[in-house]
Amino acid sequence: MEILKKNILKTLLYYDIFSHPLKDEEIFTFLPKNSIPKETIGSLLKQFSGDESCRFAEKEGYYYIKPYAENINKRIYKEDYSKKMWSRAAIVTHLIKRFPFVRAVMVTGSLSKNSSDPSSDLDFMVIASEGRLWIARTLLMLFKKVFLLNSYKYFCINYFITENHLEIEEKNIFTATEIATIKPVYNSDLAVRFIKTNAWINDYFPNYLLCDLRLHEAGCRVNNRSNSLQKVFELFFMGKIGDRLNKYFMKLTIKHWNKKYPHIDKKEREHMFRSTENVSKTHPNNMQKKILTEYDSKLKEFNLRET
Repeated sequence: MEILKKNILKTLLYYDIFSHPLKDEEIFTFLPKNSIPKETIGSLLKQFSGDESCRFAEKEGYYYIKPYAENINKRIYKEDYSKKMWSRAAIVTHLIKRFPFVRAVMVTGSLSKNSSDPSSDLDFMVIASEGRLWIARTLLMLFKKVFLLNSYKYFCINYFITENHLEIEEKNIFTATEIATIKPVYNSDLAVRFIKTNAWINDYFPNYLLCDLRLHEAGCRVNNRSNSLQKVFELFFMGKIGDRLNKYFMKLTIKHWNKKYPHIDKKEREHMFRSTENVSKTHPNNMQKKILTEYDSKLKEFNLRET
């Protein structure tokens, strides 16, 4: 039972970084060890949290790290605010899906967890055609700069991969959580392929069900209709011309990152702005590193860090 308590704490501590208490089913899904039947998690959580010496507590069906009961109201507020963000995500998705070589669109970040607030961006991940990622990315970025005045608020596309290279190479609790909570909003079939390809997330969450699509239900209706106009635009980028343009846009982007962030160590810069034929990642704030560092600090504070 003590091991189970520690695993529950580990799960709650990760989401405590975002002031996000969890319900019993969510705790079960994201436990780091498959050590309990789903049917008994609720009663055991009640039993543990009723002990005054326990470092987490329960209120109104939410479990939180003591003494931060106020985080429950924060979560409820964010869930309500996220409803507005989902309506905007639907509109933006209709736009993104029409760009050449966009094959799937998924919502990531705070909205994928229904945890948005007024300071949150609307984050998207795009799956692009093989060999045309950089054309798709460049056209989307040009649209943002010209027509949206480079605003990131509702048009933050910070991760691109190609449809034949769906596995995420960086494997840690941060990337596992992002994949486990990702929400498809265009082309659910390809999104499911992406999730199943990244079955390694079960190493972090053995109770997570890759085939349970309810875990990936978005707050807006998934749009699976293809666009004929998109196919017409793609004709301009076929063959050798498209190949050359794709390589050119990739080299141009790498040159841009090197020029804009010369003060950042090369290895760190390449991690923050990964640019290959099949991946484009743009994380200038290096959120992954910040979250992992804070999580490690919390584990140390609670004497849960594995040596």
